[in-house]
Amino acid sequence: MSQRANGEDDSGRRNARLYYLLVGGAGIVLLPFTVALHEQLWPQLLSLLLLVGAGVAGLVKSMRGSKPRSFVVQPGEFVAPPSYFGLANNAAAMPAIVGILLSVAYSDDDWGVYTWMLFAVTVAFMYFAVYGLVMLIRGTGRLILRPDGLTVVDALGTYDVPWEAIMTGPLPTVFGVGRLGILWPELVRSHGPLRRRNPQRIQLQLQRSAVHREFLHDSVNHYLNHPQERPAIGTREGLDGLLGALHVRRA
Repeated sequence: MSQRANGEDDSGRRNARLYYLLVGGAGIVLLPFTVALHEQLWPQLLSLLLLVGAGVAGLVKSMRGSKPRSFVVQPGEFVAPPSYFGLANNAAAMPAIVGILLSVAYSDDDWGVYTWMLFAVTVAFMYFAVYGLVMLIRGTGRLILRPDGLTVVDALGTYDVPWEAIMTGPLPTVFGVGRLGILWPELVRSHGPLRRRNPQRIQLQLQRSAVHREFLHDSVNHYLNHPQERPAIGTREGLDGLLGALHVRRA
């Protein structure tokens, strides 16, 4: 499977960041207008138009087809790249949501309990706006399998986990998140803005990947249960063997 098919190529990353600059940037520019001109309707309508556009773009992307069940083959590793467009679309919608919520809050002359609750929700969306941008920049959802272990890229940290350090395979995914139980946390290397020392569990952001999450879940479990097949990771023959073992048709 080509890198382009999985959205791993540089153009896919650049296009996603350009999309964020256009849509998310427009939302950021509109944000002070929605607050200062909260009595007027046009700033809120433009922000709402941005939200509808982001929703339609996400819907069109999802209708183009299901996520592939394969890896990008690179020397010595299998790579499941992140869904850059999904990350960009989620992050780009947040400034518009914040602007609309702020305009509603500031339209209330008498700040009662309801308004303060709405303002608290707005602050939460502000946090998600920053968090979503960090996820896009870091490429949250990238999963790399190597003969000696795997690498997990999270929003705030990157973890290099040897196979020997893993206690169990990923637990059944809940909302697109799998979890690795760590038996030997001292063997895990981590780096990034907010890395954890001696982690007991590491989350796999499978929903953020450009590859089908159940395929990723099954692939990790396969190599945990069949260590003799790990040396073939990073080769075409190894990918063919994995797809055959998981009964996946080669795309």
